Amino acid sequence: MNPALLKRTESKLVKATVDSHTPYMSISQGGAKLRDIAELLGCSVATVSNAINGRGRMSEDMRQQILDKCAKLHFVPNSAGRSLRLQKTDAVGVIYAPSFAELFGNVFYARIMEGLAETFGEAGLDLVLGNRRDPDGMPSIVRQGKVDALVVLAGVFTSGEYEVLRQCPAPLCIVDGYVRSFEADSLTSDGFGGGQQVAEHLFQQGHRRVLMTAYRAPLYNIEQRIAGFFSGLRTCGLDVSESEALIRVDDDQEAADELLLRLQSDHAPTAVFAVNDTMALHLMAALEQAGLRVPEDVSVVGFDDDPAAARARPALTTVGLKKRDIGAVSARMVLERLSAPNKSIVHQVQPTKLVVRDSVSRR
Repeated sequence: MNPALLKRTESKLVKATVDSHTPYMSISQGGAKLRDIAELLGCSVATVSNAINGRGRMSEDMRQQILDKCAKLHFVPNSAGRSLRLQKTDAVGVIYAPSFAELFGNVFYARIMEGLAETFGEAGLDLVLGNRRDPDGMPSIVRQGKVDALVVLAGVFTSGEYEVLRQCPAPLCIVDGYVRSFEADSLTSDGFGGGQQVAEHLFQQGHRRVLMTAYRAPLYNIEQRIAGFFSGLRTCGLDVSESEALIRVDDDQEAADELLLRLQSDHAPTAVFAVNDTMALHLMAALEQAGLRVPEDVSVVGFDDDPAAARARPALTTVGLKKRDIGAVSARMVLERLSAPNKSIVHQVQPTKLVVRDSVSRR
Protein backbone atom coordinates (compact mmCIF):
# COMPACT_ATOMS: atom_id res chain seq x y z
CA MET A 1 0.00 0.00 0.00
CA ASN A 2 1.16 3.53 -0.77
CA PRO A 3 2.76 4.99 2.46
CA ALA A 4 0.70 8.18 2.23
CA LEU A 5 -2.50 6.20 1.80
CA LEU A 6 -1.50 3.91 4.70
CA LYS A 7 -1.03 6.91 6.98
CA ARG A 8 -4.43 8.36 6.03
CA THR A 9 -6.10 4.98 6.54
CA GLU A 10 -4.58 4.56 10.03
CA SER A 11 -5.69 8.06 10.99
CA LYS A 12 -9.18 7.25 9.83
CA LEU A 13 -9.19 3.98 11.76
CA VAL A 14 -8.33 5.66 15.05
CA LYS A 15 -11.54 7.71 14.73
CA ALA A 16 -13.66 4.87 13.39
CA THR A 17 -16.99 3.95 14.92
CA VAL A 18 -17.00 0.68 16.84
CA ASP A 19 -18.81 -2.12 15.05
CA SER A 20 -21.03 -3.72 17.69
CA HIS A 21 -20.80 -7.09 15.91
CA THR A 22 -17.02 -7.44 16.19
CA PRO A 23 -15.51 -9.06 19.29
CA TYR A 24 -12.75 -6.46 19.44
CA MET A 25 -12.62 -2.71 20.04
CA SER A 26 -10.08 0.07 20.51
CA ILE A 27 -9.70 2.02 23.73
CA SER A 28 -9.10 5.17 21.70
CA GLN A 29 -11.84 7.60 20.70
CA GLY A 30 -13.94 5.47 18.36
CA GLY A 31 -12.29 2.17 17.45
CA ALA A 32 -10.70 0.03 14.76
CA LYS A 33 -12.25 -3.21 13.54
CA LEU A 34 -10.44 -6.50 13.50
CA ARG A 35 -10.70 -6.70 9.73
CA ASP A 36 -9.18 -3.22 9.39
CA ILE A 37 -6.01 -4.37 11.12
CA ALA A 38 -5.92 -7.37 8.78
CA GLU A 39 -6.36 -5.12 5.73
CA LEU A 40 -3.55 -2.83 6.80
CA LEU A 41 -1.12 -5.73 7.10
CA GLY A 42 -2.36 -7.75 4.15
CA CYS A 43 -3.34 -10.83 6.18
CA SER A 44 -6.56 -12.59 7.19
CA VAL A 45 -8.83 -11.67 10.09
CA ALA A 46 -8.15 -15.11 11.55
CA THR A 47 -4.41 -14.42 11.53
CA VAL A 48 -4.89 -11.17 13.44
CA SER A 49 -7.18 -12.90 15.95
CA ASN A 50 -4.71 -15.75 16.47
CA ALA A 51 -1.81 -13.33 17.00
CA ILE A 52 -3.76 -11.37 19.62
CA ASN A 53 -4.80 -14.54 21.45
CA GLY A 54 -1.38 -16.24 21.17
CA ARG A 55 -2.67 -19.03 18.94
CA GLY A 56 -2.13 -20.29 15.41
CA ARG A 57 0.91 -20.94 13.27
CA MET A 58 2.64 -17.89 11.79
CA SER A 59 6.10 -16.41 11.66
CA GLU A 60 7.24 -14.49 14.70
CA ASP A 61 7.83 -11.52 12.42
CA MET A 62 4.16 -11.51 11.34
CA ARG A 63 2.93 -11.97 14.91
CA GLN A 64 5.05 -9.04 16.06
CA GLN A 65 3.89 -6.83 13.17
CA ILE A 66 0.28 -7.48 14.19
CA LEU A 67 0.90 -6.76 17.85
CA ASP A 68 2.86 -3.62 17.02
CA LYS A 69 0.02 -2.38 14.80
CA CYS A 70 -2.53 -3.08 17.54
CA ALA A 71 -0.41 -1.15 20.02
CA LYS A 72 0.00 1.77 17.65
CA LEU A 73 -3.76 2.04 17.18
CA HIS A 74 -4.45 1.45 20.91
CA PHE A 75 -6.33 -1.67 19.89
CA VAL A 76 -7.40 -4.20 22.56
CA PRO A 77 -9.74 -7.24 22.59
CA ASN A 78 -13.34 -6.67 23.53
CA SER A 79 -13.63 -8.70 26.74
CA ALA A 80 -17.33 -9.41 26.21
CA GLY A 81 -16.76 -10.97 22.81
CA ARG A 82 -13.69 -12.84 23.98
CA SER A 83 -15.54 -14.19 27.02
CA LEU A 84 -18.39 -15.38 24.83
CA ARG A 85 -16.02 -17.36 22.63
CA LEU A 86 -13.79 -18.80 25.36
CA GLN A 87 -16.50 -19.24 28.04
CA LYS A 88 -14.31 -17.27 30.43
CA THR A 89 -14.81 -13.88 32.06
CA ASP A 90 -11.25 -13.32 33.39
CA ALA A 91 -12.91 -12.15 36.61
CA VAL A 92 -13.27 -13.54 40.12
CA GLY A 93 -16.12 -12.55 42.42
CA VAL A 94 -15.78 -11.67 46.11
CA ILE A 95 -18.64 -11.79 48.60
CA TYR A 96 -18.73 -10.69 52.23
CA ALA A 97 -21.36 -10.52 54.94
CA PRO A 98 -23.06 -8.47 56.18
CA SER A 99 -22.05 -5.67 53.75
CA PHE A 100 -19.12 -4.32 51.78
CA ALA A 101 -19.43 -1.05 53.67
CA GLU A 102 -18.27 -2.93 56.75
CA LEU A 103 -15.61 -4.81 54.79
CA PHE A 104 -13.64 -1.70 53.92
CA GLY A 105 -13.82 -0.47 57.48
CA ASN A 106 -12.36 -3.76 58.69
CA VAL A 107 -8.55 -3.70 58.78
CA PHE A 108 -8.34 -7.49 58.84
CA TYR A 109 -10.28 -8.04 55.61
CA ALA A 110 -8.98 -4.93 53.90
CA ARG A 111 -5.46 -6.39 54.09
CA ILE A 112 -6.72 -9.73 52.78
CA MET A 113 -8.30 -7.86 49.86
CA GLU A 114 -4.92 -6.30 49.06
CA GLY A 115 -3.38 -9.74 48.67
CA LEU A 116 -6.29 -10.96 46.56
CA ALA A 117 -6.28 -7.92 44.25
CA GLU A 118 -2.52 -7.95 43.71
CA THR A 119 -2.27 -11.68 42.94
CA PHE A 120 -5.30 -11.79 40.65
CA GLY A 121 -4.14 -8.60 38.94
CA GLU A 122 -0.74 -10.12 38.18
CA ALA A 123 -2.58 -13.09 36.63
CA GLY A 124 -4.71 -10.79 34.46
CA LEU A 125 -7.97 -11.33 36.35
CA ASP A 126 -10.30 -8.64 37.70
CA LEU A 127 -12.02 -8.69 41.09
CA VAL A 128 -15.79 -8.15 41.07
CA LEU A 129 -17.57 -7.33 44.32
CA GLY A 130 -20.78 -9.34 44.63
CA ASN A 131 -22.87 -6.90 46.64
CA ARG A 132 -26.24 -8.14 45.35
CA ARG A 133 -27.97 -11.44 46.05
CA ASP A 134 -30.85 -13.15 44.28
CA PRO A 135 -33.97 -13.93 46.38
CA ASP A 136 -32.58 -17.37 47.26
CA GLY A 137 -29.30 -15.84 48.47
CA MET A 138 -27.11 -16.79 45.50
CA PRO A 139 -24.77 -13.93 44.44
CA SER A 140 -26.13 -12.40 41.23
CA ILE A 141 -22.66 -12.18 39.67
CA VAL A 142 -22.45 -15.97 39.78
CA ARG A 143 -25.91 -16.72 38.40
CA GLN A 144 -25.39 -14.21 35.60
CA GLY A 145 -22.09 -15.83 34.63
CA LYS A 146 -20.01 -12.71 35.31
CA VAL A 147 -17.20 -14.50 37.16
CA ASP A 148 -15.11 -17.64 36.71
CA ALA A 149 -14.84 -18.33 40.46
CA LEU A 150 -16.02 -16.98 43.79
CA VAL A 151 -14.03 -16.00 46.88
CA VAL A 152 -16.06 -16.11 50.10
CA LEU A 153 -14.71 -13.86 52.87
CA ALA A 154 -16.35 -16.02 55.47
CA GLY A 155 -15.81 -14.20 58.76
CA VAL A 156 -19.49 -14.00 59.72
CA PHE A 157 -21.18 -16.38 57.26
CA THR A 158 -23.98 -18.45 58.76
CA SER A 159 -24.74 -22.12 58.13
CA GLY A 160 -27.76 -21.04 56.06
CA GLU A 161 -25.60 -18.96 53.75
CA TYR A 162 -23.23 -21.87 53.27
CA GLU A 163 -26.18 -24.09 52.32
CA VAL A 164 -27.08 -21.68 49.51
CA LEU A 165 -23.51 -21.71 48.25
CA ARG A 166 -23.56 -25.51 47.93
CA GLN A 167 -25.50 -24.92 44.71
CA CYS A 168 -22.94 -22.42 43.36
CA PRO A 169 -22.03 -23.31 39.75
CA ALA A 170 -18.61 -21.61 39.97
CA PRO A 171 -15.58 -22.89 41.91
CA LEU A 172 -15.45 -21.56 45.49
CA CYS A 173 -12.65 -20.62 47.83
CA ILE A 174 -13.67 -19.98 51.44
CA VAL A 175 -11.29 -17.54 53.11
CA ASP A 176 -11.08 -17.24 56.91
CA GLY A 177 -13.60 -20.02 57.40
CA TYR A 178 -14.03 -23.76 57.05
CA VAL A 179 -16.95 -26.20 56.83
CA ARG A 180 -15.94 -29.87 56.94
CA SER A 181 -18.88 -31.08 54.88
CA PHE A 182 -18.47 -28.37 52.23
CA GLU A 183 -16.75 -29.37 48.98
CA ALA A 184 -14.73 -26.19 48.41
CA ASP A 185 -11.15 -25.04 48.76
CA SER A 186 -10.61 -23.08 51.96
CA LEU A 187 -7.97 -21.21 53.92
CA THR A 188 -7.85 -20.27 57.59
CA SER A 189 -5.30 -18.96 60.02
CA ASP A 190 -4.05 -21.29 62.75
CA GLY A 191 -6.41 -20.13 65.49
CA PHE A 192 -5.91 -23.31 67.50
CA GLY A 193 -2.13 -22.92 67.55
CA GLY A 194 -2.44 -19.21 68.32
CA GLY A 195 -4.71 -19.92 71.29
CA GLN A 196 -2.20 -22.46 72.60
CA GLN A 197 0.62 -19.92 72.37
CA VAL A 198 -1.38 -17.41 74.43
CA ALA A 199 -2.09 -19.98 77.15
CA GLU A 200 1.56 -21.02 77.35
CA HIS A 201 2.76 -17.40 77.49
CA LEU A 202 0.38 -16.48 80.32
CA PHE A 203 1.39 -19.60 82.27
CA GLN A 204 5.09 -18.82 81.78
CA GLN A 205 4.46 -15.32 83.15
CA GLY A 206 2.98 -16.81 86.31
CA HIS A 207 -0.74 -16.35 85.62
CA ARG A 208 -2.95 -19.08 87.08
CA ARG A 209 -6.33 -17.32 87.17
CA VAL A 210 -7.10 -16.60 83.54
CA LEU A 211 -10.18 -15.70 81.52
CA MET A 212 -11.14 -15.67 77.86
CA THR A 213 -13.76 -13.46 76.22
CA ALA A 214 -15.30 -14.39 72.84
CA TYR A 215 -18.37 -13.69 70.74
CA ARG A 216 -21.35 -16.02 70.89
CA ALA A 217 -21.44 -16.47 67.12
CA PRO A 218 -20.46 -20.11 66.40
CA LEU A 219 -17.81 -19.24 63.81
CA TYR A 220 -14.97 -21.57 62.91
CA ASN A 221 -12.16 -19.17 63.80
CA ILE A 222 -13.68 -18.26 67.16
CA GLU A 223 -14.13 -21.91 68.10
CA GLN A 224 -10.56 -22.74 67.05
CA ARG A 225 -9.09 -19.96 69.19
CA ILE A 226 -11.13 -21.06 72.18
CA ALA A 227 -10.23 -24.73 71.75
CA GLY A 228 -6.54 -23.91 71.36
CA PHE A 229 -6.47 -21.70 74.46
CA PHE A 230 -8.04 -24.28 76.78
CA SER A 231 -5.97 -27.07 75.25
CA GLY A 232 -2.87 -24.99 76.01
CA LEU A 233 -3.98 -24.44 79.61
CA ARG A 234 -4.48 -28.18 80.12
CA THR A 235 -1.06 -28.89 78.61
CA CYS A 236 0.42 -26.48 81.16
CA GLY A 237 -1.30 -28.37 83.97
CA LEU A 238 -4.11 -25.91 84.64
CA ASP A 239 -7.43 -27.66 85.15
CA VAL A 240 -9.59 -24.80 83.89
CA SER A 241 -12.92 -25.46 82.18
CA GLU A 242 -14.68 -23.32 79.59
CA SER A 243 -17.76 -23.12 81.80
CA GLU A 244 -15.84 -21.18 84.46
CA ALA A 245 -13.21 -19.31 82.44
CA LEU A 246 -14.95 -18.41 79.16
CA ILE A 247 -17.27 -15.42 78.75
CA ARG A 248 -19.48 -15.53 75.65
CA VAL A 249 -20.86 -12.15 74.58
CA ASP A 250 -22.70 -10.45 71.74
CA ASP A 251 -20.50 -7.36 71.61
CA ASP A 252 -17.39 -5.73 73.05
CA GLN A 253 -19.24 -3.66 75.65
CA GLU A 254 -20.84 -6.76 77.10
CA ALA A 255 -17.37 -8.32 77.33
CA ALA A 256 -16.09 -5.28 79.25
CA ASP A 257 -19.06 -5.34 81.64
CA GLU A 258 -18.64 -9.05 82.35
CA LEU A 259 -14.89 -8.69 82.90
CA LEU A 260 -15.36 -5.88 85.42
CA LEU A 261 -17.86 -8.05 87.33
CA ARG A 262 -15.40 -10.96 87.45
CA LEU A 263 -12.69 -8.65 88.77
CA GLN A 264 -14.82 -7.95 91.84
CA SER A 265 -14.92 -11.63 92.86
CA ASP A 266 -12.66 -13.39 95.37
CA HIS A 267 -10.95 -15.29 92.55
CA ALA A 268 -10.53 -12.40 90.15
CA PRO A 269 -8.56 -13.21 86.99
CA THR A 270 -5.08 -11.75 86.64
CA ALA A 271 -5.13 -12.05 82.83
CA VAL A 272 -7.72 -12.04 80.06
CA PHE A 273 -7.42 -13.31 76.49
CA ALA A 274 -9.78 -11.58 74.05
CA VAL A 275 -10.75 -13.37 70.85
CA ASN A 276 -9.53 -10.46 68.72
CA ASP A 277 -7.72 -7.15 69.02
CA THR A 278 -10.88 -5.08 68.68
CA MET A 279 -12.31 -6.67 71.81
CA ALA A 280 -8.95 -6.56 73.63
CA LEU A 281 -8.53 -2.82 73.03
CA HIS A 282 -12.09 -2.20 74.20
CA LEU A 283 -11.34 -4.13 77.39
CA MET A 284 -8.21 -2.06 77.98
CA ALA A 285 -10.16 1.17 77.62
CA ALA A 286 -12.86 -0.06 80.01
CA LEU A 287 -10.27 -1.12 82.58
CA GLU A 288 -8.58 2.27 82.42
CA GLN A 289 -11.91 4.04 82.81
CA ALA A 290 -12.61 1.89 85.88
CA GLY A 291 -9.31 2.99 87.43
CA LEU A 292 -7.46 -0.28 86.79
CA ARG A 293 -4.05 -0.52 85.20
CA VAL A 294 -2.89 -2.77 82.36
CA PRO A 295 -0.81 -4.84 82.95
CA GLU A 296 -0.19 -4.10 86.65
CA ASP A 297 -3.74 -5.00 87.72
CA VAL A 298 -4.87 -7.09 84.77
CA SER A 299 -2.89 -8.43 81.80
CA VAL A 300 -4.61 -8.40 78.38
CA VAL A 301 -3.88 -10.38 75.19
CA GLY A 302 -5.56 -10.04 71.79
CA PHE A 303 -5.54 -11.84 68.43
CA ASP A 304 -4.93 -10.60 64.83
CA ASP A 305 -2.15 -8.03 65.41
CA ASP A 306 -4.08 -5.13 63.90
CA PRO A 307 -2.11 -1.87 63.50
CA ALA A 308 -3.91 -0.40 66.53
CA ALA A 309 -2.42 -3.13 68.73
CA ALA A 310 1.11 -1.75 68.34
CA ARG A 311 -0.08 1.85 68.84
CA ALA A 312 -1.97 1.11 72.06
CA ARG A 313 -0.56 2.22 75.41
CA PRO A 314 0.55 -0.16 76.69
CA ALA A 315 1.25 -1.88 73.38
CA LEU A 316 -0.94 -4.96 73.11
CA THR A 317 0.48 -8.48 73.22
CA THR A 318 -1.37 -10.40 70.53
CA VAL A 319 -1.26 -13.24 68.03
CA GLY A 320 -0.02 -12.11 64.64
CA LEU A 321 -0.90 -13.44 61.21
CA LYS A 322 0.06 -12.19 57.77
CA LYS A 323 -3.27 -10.99 56.44
CA ARG A 324 -1.98 -9.95 53.03
CA ASP A 325 -0.49 -13.43 52.61
CA ILE A 326 -3.88 -14.95 53.38
CA GLY A 327 -5.29 -13.05 50.40
CA ALA A 328 -2.37 -13.92 48.13
CA VAL A 329 -2.39 -17.62 48.99
CA SER A 330 -6.18 -17.77 48.58
CA ALA A 331 -5.88 -16.18 45.13
CA ARG A 332 -3.27 -18.74 44.09
CA MET A 333 -5.58 -21.52 45.25
CA VAL A 334 -8.31 -20.14 42.99
CA LEU A 335 -5.92 -19.88 40.05
CA GLU A 336 -4.83 -23.49 40.58
CA ARG A 337 -8.46 -24.59 40.73
CA LEU A 338 -9.27 -22.81 37.47
CA SER A 339 -6.33 -24.48 35.73
CA ALA A 340 -7.13 -27.92 37.20
CA PRO A 341 -10.88 -28.10 37.99
CA ASN A 342 -10.80 -31.78 39.00
CA LYS A 343 -7.93 -31.68 41.47
CA SER A 344 -8.50 -32.63 45.12
CA ILE A 345 -10.10 -30.13 47.50
CA VAL A 346 -7.51 -28.22 49.54
CA HIS A 347 -7.73 -26.80 53.07
CA GLN A 348 -4.77 -24.53 53.81
CA VAL A 349 -3.81 -23.36 57.32
CA GLN A 350 -1.68 -20.23 57.60
CA PRO A 351 0.68 -20.05 60.60
CA THR A 352 0.29 -17.63 63.50
CA LYS A 353 2.89 -16.22 65.88
CA LEU A 354 2.68 -14.68 69.34
CA VAL A 355 3.76 -11.01 69.31
CA VAL A 356 4.94 -10.12 72.81
CA ARG A 357 4.59 -6.45 73.78
CA ASP A 358 3.78 -4.64 77.04
CA SER A 359 0.25 -5.63 78.07
CA VAL A 360 1.22 -8.77 80.02
CA SER A 361 3.07 -8.53 83.35
CA ARG A 362 4.91 -11.23 85.27
CA ARG A 363 3.22 -12.52 88.42
